[in-house]
Amino acid sequence: MHRVESSNNVNLLFAQADTWNRLASGVPFRETFWLKPWWDRFGDSSDAYVLVARNAAGEIQGLLPLYRKAGSPRTLCNMGDNNACTDFVSILTDPIRDPAESIAIGNAMARFLCKHANSEAEGWDLIEIDGVSADDTVMHHFSNALGNAGSIVHAQSRMHTWFLKTEATWDEMLKSYSGRTRKKVNGYLARLANTPGLRKEVAETQEQLDEFLNAMIELHQRRWNAVGEPGTYGDAKLRDFVIRVANEMFQAKRLYLPVLRMDGRIIGGELCFLNEDRLYVYSNGYDLDAAELEPGRILSTVTIKHAHDQRLRGIEFMRGDEPYKQRNGAEPTQLLQLRVVAPRWWAKACHSAWSAQFEFKQWVRRHTGRDPAKVIDMTLTS
Repeated sequence: MHRVESSNNVNLLFAQADTWNRLASGVPFRETFWLKPWWDRFGDSSDAYVLVARNAAGEIQGLLPLYRKAGSPRTLCNMGDNNACTDFVSILTDPIRDPAESIAIGNAMARFLCKHANSEAEGWDLIEIDGVSADDTVMHHFSNALGNAGSIVHAQSRMHTWFLKTEATWDEMLKSYSGRTRKKVNGYLARLANTPGLRKEVAETQEQLDEFLNAMIELHQRRWNAVGEPGTYGDAKLRDFVIRVANEMFQAKRLYLPVLRMDGRIIGGELCFLNEDRLYVYSNGYDLDAAELEPGRILSTVTIKHAHDQRLRGIEFMRGDEPYKQRNGAEPTQLLQLRVVAPRWWAKACHSAWSAQFEFKQWVRRHTGRDPAKVIDMTLTS
């Protein structure tokens, strides 16, 4: 049995980084490397609401890092939400040691939430969690337990994450491609090797990290601004947050930041994070003025080859359904947004109004040629 409590002292929990990160299962976006800088930048007007599961000895066995959004209705959200694009959000447990225990912890947290939905100090009307993988067994059980306790659980998906499994060797990876794709991949590598003035560099010093990261961010912004979009890093707080994460990951030797230079000028870059067996491609940018060289495709190919050279299990291309991910052979997994409505009549009445708006938006999307959000049934069947 696990005793669940809520804590608003997230900094005390962050200070137990070894425990926290052990439960994160190696996913960078669940670790203190990611969530503490996010909280420092974006949590100043919110109250932390972290669910902590302890065993009989009082040891932390599970965490669910939430925060209370200001205003009404009383809403709990996952730390790392909004424009940070935090993927693979989940309850932090140790599923490798005992998958059944991880499910039991999720169920205990669901019961705690429903039991305290009406309380003055710990009550809530809505829970909004963005970035859950559709294949996350623990979150499915957590959602099912919330529903069984009287909550309404709405799950929707409008995009995917993409995972590319590596082969035993780079030659075997090339053989797995079609003849046409194999020719293109070899062509990108040949272009890098044979184009005068074109070379790849990887950040290995602090000076390189600063230069490469700033260049990648500027290229990213320039590309999106050119089509009338603000770009990810248009928010100064978000830019500062990513720079801090990158520096911490660099110090921990878990950063991979390759760039392409043409005649000394950086024309492309990719910001990637590492764990023991995979690489996560978080952000990239390339120079529109160098589009004829296809720096984005060269860098993507270089990154895939790097993963094979390092004998990693695979590459996570993260959220977004850009064509290059499928073109590279990655497989999609739906990324879910969860909306949980408290087992209270007022919260459910508010949800009815929200549902009407949601269905209207779905109708508009269908009648304007846009894909509607896909609603996912989180109910578990025996």
